[in-house]
Amino acid sequence: MAKAVYCATIMLRTLLVPWLLAVLVAAGGASSGAAAAAAPQDSLGMVLQGVLAGDGALELAGRTLDRPVLAKIYGARDNQPIWVTAPEREAALVKALAGAAAHGLDPAVFAVPEAKPEERELLLTDAFLRYASALARGLVNPAVIESDWAVPVPSFDAPAALDRAVRGDPAAVLDSLAPATPGYKGLQAALVHYRAVVAAGGWPRVPQVGKLARGDASPAVATLRRRLVAEDFLPADAASREFDGVLEAALKRFQALHGIAVDGQVGRDTYDALNVSAAARLEQIRDNLERWREMPHEWPATRIEVNVPAAWLTVIEHGEPGLSMRAIVGAEKHPTPVLRARMNAVLFNPPWNIPDSIVRKEIRPHMQRDPHYLDRNHYVYVGQPGRSALRQLPGPDNALGRIKFELPNVYDVYLHDTPTHPLFSRVIRTLSHGCVRLEEPRQLALYVLAGGKTSWSLDDIDGAIAEGDTRRVPLAHSIPVYLLYWTAFVDPDGALEFRNDIYGRDLRLAAAMDARDAEERLAAPLLPSPPGPLATKTMAN
Repeated sequence: MAKAVYCATIMLRTLLVPWLLAVLVAAGGASSGAAAAAAPQDSLGMVLQGVLAGDGALELAGRTLDRPVLAKIYGARDNQPIWVTAPEREAALVKALAGAAAHGLDPAVFAVPEAKPEERELLLTDAFLRYASALARGLVNPAVIESDWAVPVPSFDAPAALDRAVRGDPAAVLDSLAPATPGYKGLQAALVHYRAVVAAGGWPRVPQVGKLARGDASPAVATLRRRLVAEDFLPADAASREFDGVLEAALKRFQALHGIAVDGQVGRDTYDALNVSAAARLEQIRDNLERWREMPHEWPATRIEVNVPAAWLTVIEHGEPGLSMRAIVGAEKHPTPVLRARMNAVLFNPPWNIPDSIVRKEIRPHMQRDPHYLDRNHYVYVGQPGRSALRQLPGPDNALGRIKFELPNVYDVYLHDTPTHPLFSRVIRTLSHGCVRLEEPRQLALYVLAGGKTSWSLDDIDGAIAEGDTRRVPLAHSIPVYLLYWTAFVDPDGALEFRNDIYGRDLRLAAAMDARDAEERLAAPLLPSPPGPLATKTMAN
């Protein structure tokens, strides 16, 4: 019986398709949507049901579609079309898909070719679902390409978003799925600007002729001026061979926004940053837009953030940046992970339980050269013989300093003090084994302990440290902590900043996005959508 119904469905589709094509010819080249309008909607629904019936891959216009998902969506609608019989809705979707470039996405990945009505219908729905998912949770799951990523991508129900689009405006629904944070919006604006810079030819390379400083006059200085003009650090009429005070001020601003020592001179690090191409900066913006989409779209109003490439901690209180300080983050061989955790306690005078990997790679070589190394650095073995671990006792020389902030997580990293505070004067602060060392741990302790039953002051904190004993103080309320990876970001003043891709995460993300785009581009040639109305029905359905 089922086989007879299936055969009858296929026969009906075979009869209907030539009839629909005949309507196209009679219309003198009118769009496939117009043909759908001429056909009874119920008949098109039967064709859709036939296309979606069965098992196996559904291949349309060179693309593999998710047959079970589409069958469920259309089955819930009695297999009635969503787009090709509703011209306003279809036009709104097509326009929204074409606007993918505003998010750093490739519109070609979501473009839908002219095709038979039932095929175009399904391709449009597939494009909506893929674009909606890209905006709501990113093209790529970072946990697939990174081994140390513990921030889950946002959950998202694409069919539910489609249902909202059917009841309202598809473009508005899609727009609502992208992050609404100022950080994301700021990068979108930067994307427009840097696309224009790239389209205009980018900027010149500054020849590395040795250090350039105020008072110099040379062709290289003239090139430096043109380079800074291209990125709006100088006005367009600032042509000169002279390295004057105006150029020095512009260069200092450039250095500050690129994480370089602000000395107003062009040395090695400044040459390197100046000579990153405009196309590469554009790609950084695109990568970080994608990273925003992969992150939670709703953030706790009060939280602690560490931007690892910038080596900087910021407290966000009630949505506004507050306390901030320099940090030291993981070295290239010991990257600080990306994670979300909750700080639940402050530990004064912490001991350091040394990981086996550090004992094996670093402590033992010192022990072999110096038999008194353990005693001089206050290391002791704890535990039972054969199962002991190495611990550094609390004190001024302890690697964790005097304060540790506990935030349980799968990577066992945390925020802490350090006995080597002069290291914070360095511009590049990728020096740790993965944990985050803080420039002003006493100030952070004062902030996180403020909400407890006991009112803490800096004197109280210093007193707890001076006692010398390990003391754990639970927080009255745990605080969300995010270790993040932003290499292009908009600062609180609205200025765009760049940092180096210290762990290669941008490179891996860009490669994964390009691979995903290559998989999803249509193999079939794209034809322009015809002008004029596509059908007689309106958006209301």
